[in-house]
Amino acid sequence: MSTVTTLAVCAAAGLAGALVMDVPMALMPEGFTPAAVAASKLQRRPVGAVSSLATQVVHHGTGVVGGLGLGVAVVALEPRLGTWAAVVLPATLFTVFIMNFFGFVVLPTAGLDDDRREATFLQWLFSAVVYGVVLTAVALFGLGA
Repeated sequence: MSTVTTLAVCAAAGLAGALVMDVPMALMPEGFTPAAVAASKLQRRPVGAVSSLATQVVHHGTGVVGGLGLGVAVVALEPRLGTWAAVVLPATLFTVFIMNFFGFVVLPTAGLDDDRREATFLQWLFSAVVYGVVLTAVALFGLGA
């Protein structure tokens, strides 16, 4: 598969992961708070001042960027490891990274009280796992693994 095709498949997998991730986020008590926190950091505004549109753009755009990152890793690793490992290993590492980066670097600076920060973090952990699983599954399917 060509590099461009691999990147496109992985970007689409990232968007699919972000879209599916919307379901647990919408069903949990904190809703899209994790996405609003991320958008607030990018806009340098308080969480409550971030628009719903900005939250959605950042959330889904980040999903696509994560997919592109996976695509770069697949292009680099596939010749050495094969498609399966070239997708599963970096997707797992990326999922663990985003869980920790958000939880321990971004979220503590969001200005949320302790209870809300903990609830948001737990919700983020679950939602990030959903993203990682969907990203991995769609990329594997799209790349023909």
